[in-house]
Amino acid sequence: MTRSQKTPEQVSQVSARHFETGQSVRFTVKAGLIADVECASGPDDFHSQDDWLAPAFWDIQTNGRWGISFSSPDLTAEQVVDIVRAQAALGTAKLCPTLITAPADDMVRGVRAIAAACDRFPDVNERVVGIHLEGPSISAVDGYRGAHPREAVRGPDWDEFERLQEASGGRVVLITLAPERPGAIDFIRRATAAGVTIALGHTAADGATLRAAAEAGARLSTHLGNGIVATLPRHPNPIWEQAALDELSASLIADGHHLDRSTLRVLARAKGPERLVLVSDASPLAGLPPGQYGEWAVDPSGKVVVAGTPYLAGSNQDLDVGLRNLLEATDWTLAQALATVTRNPARVLGKPEPVLRPGAPADLIRFRHDPARRTFELVATCVGGRWIEPGP
Repeated sequence: MTRSQKTPEQVSQVSARHFETGQSVRFTVKAGLIADVECASGPDDFHSQDDWLAPAFWDIQTNGRWGISFSSPDLTAEQVVDIVRAQAALGTAKLCPTLITAPADDMVRGVRAIAAACDRFPDVNERVVGIHLEGPSISAVDGYRGAHPREAVRGPDWDEFERLQEASGGRVVLITLAPERPGAIDFIRRATAAGVTIALGHTAADGATLRAAAEAGARLSTHLGNGIVATLPRHPNPIWEQAALDELSASLIADGHHLDRSTLRVLARAKGPERLVLVSDASPLAGLPPGQYGEWAVDPSGKVVVAGTPYLAGSNQDLDVGLRNLLEATDWTLAQALATVTRNPARVLGKPEPVLRPGAPADLIRFRHDPARRTFELVATCVGGRWIEPGP
């Protein structure tokens, strides 16, 4: 199957195991939609080479690729198109291009470039579920601030948000902030009322402030366990306080670098299959070989850091890696694990959940899975009815 073999107007059929039931089913795809789902003949016993089918991934935190950052003041609509379309080869059908803390004018230029790409290309507009602003209202303290530039960190400003929202064409759907910033709780209330999901991240807030943020409408912890100082009180601290808040879902970077296996297991248990979201947090250096690239570097293990420091600066791994790590770290079912990259992110954003039934968009992944060994191998992705093989 080549990258250009299928088009949304063609009819294609795929026989595979359903990710929820394990039963063999035949999916018919036509005009970019799932046209039919019917039972198919197949062996009852599971085999490692069996094909499975599930909804394609949602990635609500991805910062760029191939040395291109969504936060770059020089970002072009053409670069946005290339990065967004490339996600399909990674299993992702829906994504939130993510801008980190930057000067106000740079952030406006960034969201404007994303909006221009969406306005010019319907397929890009369909894949961009919205824009994620990770900052600028985060903690300015080293460690909590992570790789965000200190000089651009600032408090929440509703007028600045409205300027960004206007420049984006109303596409800002997710904002990560630190609730201890003066005015943050009121900002959370206003943004939530305006339909924007608020996440808490890069924060040194105490328990009372985190609880106040959740009561004001915050619904997510951004990359819980990361964006935090290396040395913390045993308890309480911002990790345990957020893990304990049932009002908050949590996104995790399960790339093998940001969280060790035990921490991944503990945080997954704390949030449960209904409130966990995996994100790639793909760095602008994602897809590049090891080396130093200006202020950032990719080490031989694939870890992305601020050059010359131990500070992580995003990931160089894709969501399928995180999914494999989650399956290995927990006893969750395949359907529960897949919900962290499909149903749960859609739910956090208040968007329709992806499903495998007639009439739904044909945004699918075909993969191999051995239930006994808890493996996961991406085989192909269907976005809008077009099948695409995995790629860099």
